[in-house]
Formats: sequence, C-alpha cells, structure tokens
Amino acid sequence: MGARIAKPVMDLLLNLCEAPRCRIDGAQIADHFPDLHGNAIFNGAFQQGPTQTVVPDRTRHDGECVEAIWDSESRSHRYFGGRPGRWITVPSEDLVTYDLKMAWLLEWVAHQFQQELRSPPTMLVENHLWDLGVTRVGHRKAGLFFVRRLNFAEVCDRVVDALRTRSGHPPGILLTTAHRGVRNVRFPGDHRVVGLRDCLSRTHVSAQVDLDRVAVLLGEKGMDDAERPVEWSQDYGWIKINGQEFTFKGDKQKRLMKRLIRAWEQGSPRLRTADVLESVDSSSLSLAKFFGKRKDWKGLIEYGGGYCALKV
Repeated sequence: MGARIAKPVMDLLLNLCEAPRCRIDGAQIADHFPDLHGNAIFNGAFQQGPTQTVVPDRTRHDGECVEAIWDSESRSHRYFGGRPGRWITVPSEDLVTYDLKMAWLLEWVAHQFQQELRSPPTMLVENHLWDLGVTRVGHRKAGLFFVRRLNFAEVCDRVVDALRTRSGHPPGILLTTAHRGVRNVRFPGDHRVVGLRDCLSRTHVSAQVDLDRVAVLLGEKGMDDAERPVEWSQDYGWIKINGQEFTFKGDKQKRLMKRLIRAWEQGSPRLRTADVLESVDSSSLSLAKFFGKRKDWKGLIEYGGGYCALKV
C-alpha cells in the first residue's frame, strides 16, 4: 500500500483515533482543513458516514449549532437564523460526515513496517487493539500491535487483560495514536509503548515511518549510549551530523545552520532555499554560491526542487 499522506493529514487521522468515534464532518474539513480534503478523502482513508442535521449556524461566528429541517419544496435542509431572521439553506458539506476506515489505516501502518497483511489483523480489544503480527526492527524481531485511546483507564485495563492471554510474540511495540505515552504501566509481554507520531521521519514531506528511529525508541541502542544524529555548539559554529564534523566561522553561515537545525528539531525540516537565504540576509541565489569555494556543505545539507534540509 503506497498511499502518500501529508503529515497534517496523518496528524488529523491520529487525532480522530483518540476520539470515541473516528468521525469528522464535512464542515470541519471545509473550515479547518481545506487543503487536506482531497489528500485524505480521495486516498481512501475515509468513507461517507451518516447525514447529520445538527449543523453550524453560518450567520454567527461563535460556533453555535442549530437543528436543520428538511424543506420538501426547496428540496434542501434549512434553518431559521440571521438578522433579520430568514431561512438559511445548509451547504451540503455541513450535512455530510466521514468515518475513518480503520482497515485502511492498519494496512498503511503494516506497510510502513514492511508487513504484508494477507488477512485482516486480529482484533484483541474491540475497536481499540489490533495484532499486526511480527515485524523486524533493526536486528531483531518485534511483535507489532496498534492501539487507540490507550491513555483512557478503561481501555488500558482491557489492553492489559488482552495481552495477558496473548503469547507467542517476542517483546515488541504497542503503537499508540496518543500524543503522550502511558506512565507507570507494565504491559504483559514486555511490549514497549511507542507513539506513532514519534516513529515518523523528520526529513520526508509525507508521513513515513523511519525504522531506524523506531529501533532507537525500542532501545536496540541504549538512548544514553546511542550517538545523537545531530549535535551542535551554542553559537552553531560547530556541528556534528551522522558522525561527521563541520565548523563555520561566518555569521551568516552560523545563522543558516541555526535555521536548519531549528526546523529539524520542530519536525518540519524541509525549507524553501530562497526563504532560508533571505532570512540570513544573503544575496546569493543558491546554496552553492552561498558557500562559495567550500564543498563539504553537501555532506551536511540535502537540496533540490527549491528546498533544503539537514542531511539526517
């Protein structure tokens, strides 16, 4: 399954997984995610849900909702509102709802972990915990489970009970959609809770699992012992990336490196090259001209298509 999903769309999907019902209405997509509609809906992540009649009052700006009624004469849903009062026809997107197709998301996750689902995953806790089989992370095999709403006590208890009766898996991953991990809980099988967001690559525009990051999160390399992919001095004049060291003396070069490092830290590493050069007051039109005779910068920065990022 090679669907390319933008990171904001994936963030929306994971947020929906933490809601009681994995549902969003058309008004929310139109108002808050106008650029994501095609990426999410038409890539198959959603299926159309039931029609709703409690809709936002478009004559107000406070988020108030009203009950729309069907008018057979105009063959539309309407409500009475506005000043002066009048009948308002409800836009079609305010009536439609979309349900996240969990099977689609599970298949996407399995594909990212290089798994091929030949049959539907085993559901261990209804609508909350799925067994995706055994995958390989780094140099060892790991059980792979997908779980939603794990931070809710009732769900967590049911997950513990389900894993207690589950045997045959090596210690592995409880892949959660939550923003934060579960504290002070030891899960049967010594499975490690890992946030799906934490598994995503920082260098790709679309959502993509970085299996090397997952290996570190699982402790294949001890976090204290593992070499950080990027290290830098306080003034950004010294940078170590993937074991290779670079030094910079010029103020503009230090500022440029600060900009790229900050973007990498924030999880959005790709920046428009022209914007980066302008932000450091450079008159250069390309990175090659900016660095001049210095050639080693290509081992530090990846570039192309008008964008650049740290080569992590």
